[in-house]
Amino acid sequence: MAHANDRIFDHKAAREWKLGKTRSLVDKRMDLKDAVARYVEDGDCIIETGFAYARGPMAAFWEIGRQKKKNLVGMHTPGGLTAIFHEEGGMEGSHVGYVGVEMRGLIAPFRRGVEAGTLKVYAEWSHGALAWALSAAEQGLNYVACKSMLGSDMIENNPYVKVEKDPWTGEPVCLIPAIYPDIAIFHVHHADKFGNSRIWGLSVNDKAIAAAARKVIVTCERIVDTNDIRSNAAQVIVPWYCVDAVCEVPYGAWPGDMPGMYYFDRRLQERVVRVEWKTAEATKNWVEQYIYGTKDHFEMIELAAKEEGMNVLDYVKQLEQFGTSAAYYGIGTWGTGAERDWKYEEVAKRAL
Repeated sequence: MAHANDRIFDHKAAREWKLGKTRSLVDKRMDLKDAVARYVEDGDCIIETGFAYARGPMAAFWEIGRQKKKNLVGMHTPGGLTAIFHEEGGMEGSHVGYVGVEMRGLIAPFRRGVEAGTLKVYAEWSHGALAWALSAAEQGLNYVACKSMLGSDMIENNPYVKVEKDPWTGEPVCLIPAIYPDIAIFHVHHADKFGNSRIWGLSVNDKAIAAAARKVIVTCERIVDTNDIRSNAAQVIVPWYCVDAVCEVPYGAWPGDMPGMYYFDRRLQERVVRVEWKTAEATKNWVEQYIYGTKDHFEMIELAAKEEGMNVLDYVKQLEQFGTSAAYYGIGTWGTGAERDWKYEEVAKRAL
């Protein structure tokens, strides 16, 4: 079987694959465990969707870990959370647009792997370049010409882009090839049984990713009737003909953010990123307890609630409601926790 890096740039094979997918309105509902077992294969290139931990398909990522999928190639557009399985053999390399969790810090398992040379960085991409690569695939183009990445050393670390002269102006342009990831998993607000998927708020690159990826799994907060979807078709970002499986997974973005529904579990995220993943041994212990030690996403949430001594779902819903209310009254922004004062003294002590 060809390596993922050969498949994802093979325009002809990708188009033939897509032509073979059914356009019929088939009921695609299934359990997440079954969807991951069927559609995520060892060695696949998995692209992260949403905006890292904002509407990221966290339940699906954890299930991939439980099933111990091996030698995946990550594509971080941004993201990088799937890299936590690198030290367990789950990820061999990455295409990097951005890896990290912003103010919470770096993703330590990714950094350790790169520094040790065990996690390969196949290519560095700018945000714009990866977006153009996906857009080219969506539009059926072999490549696009743009200015992104020019003047940076990212080009030296990306064997897939080329710099040529613009035939009209003579100026240098960067030729970005269309890219076709093996598997994309989206977490959306609502979907129908055929896969038509509604997203509230920013969709980031998801529309292009849905068209570019060979295989697509949708997890959703709720499966709704198709007439409900048709009542507001403008919010459908992922269309049915791209989708292979639909899984109803309430709180499937936890401990990340689901705009309009629940906010980040910031206390848990802060502790995990800064403390639990700080060393390879600590990361292994965390994976053993939270991933391998739980049967599914809901048992993982129950474990977190027991350890935190609180109802974590009520907590994140209240944060989102506070942010939404604050935005309405002009004292904050939608779904950002508004004017709450965030302090992490206890986390900081544990991180020392």
